[in-house]
Amino acid sequence: MNMDWLRTAIEILILSMVIYACIRFLQETRGSGVLKGFIFVVVVFLVGGISLAKALDLQRIQWIADRGMAFVVIGLLVVFQPELRQALVSLGDSEFLLGLSRVSKGATEELVTAVDRLAKRGLGAIIVVEGGDGLGGLIEGPAAVRVDAAVGPALIVSIFSKDSPLHDGALLLRGERIVAAGCMLPLSENATLARTLGTRHRAALGVTEDSDAIAIVVSEETQRISVARRGKLETGVSLERLREVLLLPVPPEDATDVTEGA
Repeated sequence: MNMDWLRTAIEILILSMVIYACIRFLQETRGSGVLKGFIFVVVVFLVGGISLAKALDLQRIQWIADRGMAFVVIGLLVVFQPELRQALVSLGDSEFLLGLSRVSKGATEELVTAVDRLAKRGLGAIIVVEGGDGLGGLIEGPAAVRVDAAVGPALIVSIFSKDSPLHDGALLLRGERIVAAGCMLPLSENATLARTLGTRHRAALGVTEDSDAIAIVVSEETQRISVARRGKLETGVSLERLREVLLLPVPPEDATDVTEGA
């Protein structure tokens, strides 16, 4: 008898933890409103339908209601596909699984110096630092140009100069090498993004929603530096903070909500 109580308590604890984790993950995403709608459908239509069918002995309605939960589960998987994808990316990007920084300390200093020069000169830029997830597909774009050069401030600044034909695209870094320039990135599909976000910031968010990459954005208008990671944007970062994010691949705890703008 005592074992039954213990087993029941463990099951309740596990279910509570799973439900709590799901609610915490969805409460600040666009899926929270959809979740409320699904709860309403389940409670009102399925539970209410089953109860009414049993009370009135409506066998066909009861048969449909009993199997309606399977359709609800499939619907949840379809509707929350972006959130589930982001959760898997976040899991693969955890500190426990990553363990190593994306670039060496020397390459990081070169990159930070380049970003500092870009900001001071008011040159807009977007630089993607590849993580464990390969981004080789970006190199295959029609506007991308293979570079294969060491990370250096002079080269990076020249690529993003206004008279350069590659300044509108993204720079892709892999380890200590610049792999390609002029890369076109997928724009974020997050409907909650602030309208004030420019194309570069949306592209930075887009590439980090599906990979563990870090995207650095330099605003041409404000000269502010932003960092995107895991589909979240941290704006107005200092050079020291940028250096920290590059060397220690942990999620930025003080990231600002992307709905607030950049």
